[in-house]
Amino acid sequence: MSVTLDQITIRYGSQTAVDQVTAVFPEGTTGLLGPNGAGKSSLIKGLLGLVPIASGKATILGEDVIEGRKRIRRLIGYMPEDECLIPGLTGLAMVRYTGELSGMASQDAMQRSHEVLFAVGLGEARYRKVQTYSSGMKQRIKLAQAIVHDPKLLFLDEPTSGLDPRGRQEMLDLIQEIALKGTMSIVLATHILIDVERTCERVVILNQGHVMEDAKVDALRGELSNAFSIRIDGDRESFQKLLKTKGCEIQTEAKQEFDVTLPAKQSSDFLFQLAKGSGVTIRKLVPAIQTLEDVFVKRLQEDRRADL
Repeated sequence: MSVTLDQITIRYGSQTAVDQVTAVFPEGTTGLLGPNGAGKSSLIKGLLGLVPIASGKATILGEDVIEGRKRIRRLIGYMPEDECLIPGLTGLAMVRYTGELSGMASQDAMQRSHEVLFAVGLGEARYRKVQTYSSGMKQRIKLAQAIVHDPKLLFLDEPTSGLDPRGRQEMLDLIQEIALKGTMSIVLATHILIDVERTCERVVILNQGHVMEDAKVDALRGELSNAFSIRIDGDRESFQKLLKTKGCEIQTEAKQEFDVTLPAKQSSDFLFQLAKGSGVTIRKLVPAIQTLEDVFVKRLQEDRRADL
């Protein structure tokens, strides 16, 4: 396993940012998904020793995050959300410096810096001062410094932040290229669902410092494939009561339609059978859960209802 978390808690004074989080990030690409303020950045910073862990245990690549901190830093790459560039350095000098900090010999760091700068599309700009870079270029050089030493595990914190649509697309392409090579596992922290859906195999969903979900992306969508949006002609209230007695979950926020989640192993034929037996006519029946965004919104709604 790349990362294991066991009851990890991180606090800032009296405020709890990460609350007893237990999760596993296996090899491959895992999305750490959640709204702003969910605790994603705090969790990564805690794992890297940048903020203290109040309680719990964690390992990265088999190393305890506290006892093996120095060894871990040679094995991981980190692209922070905040700007981390050093004014006055060229792109090449910046990446070379971070390579040397990761334990590379100076000559090796120089050669590798040229390679990764070309790989991320900054080959022609590598001799320019980093403070002259555009927002997209700054994101690219943060990625370059994170991978210059060929880490086994790469932490990416909001890598598409501040980018225009084209820049986002190009950054996601770079992340996919890294993932497809299979030499680095990736933990991608973001609040943008489509980024996770496109690049990640698994997802851990955080909200208010708690884990809401930990599953494969495909399985998470598939588990809710028996949810439908339905519109009927007939006695809606009686039909909904019937559905509930048969183990269905009902959401009635829309005026003309409502969402139905069927019991396990039931198909849409089940709805038609119940409709026929109760004298109502189904006028519309479409899948209610189609994307990871739909799943995420549904989970947040369930989380809010649980707090009431």
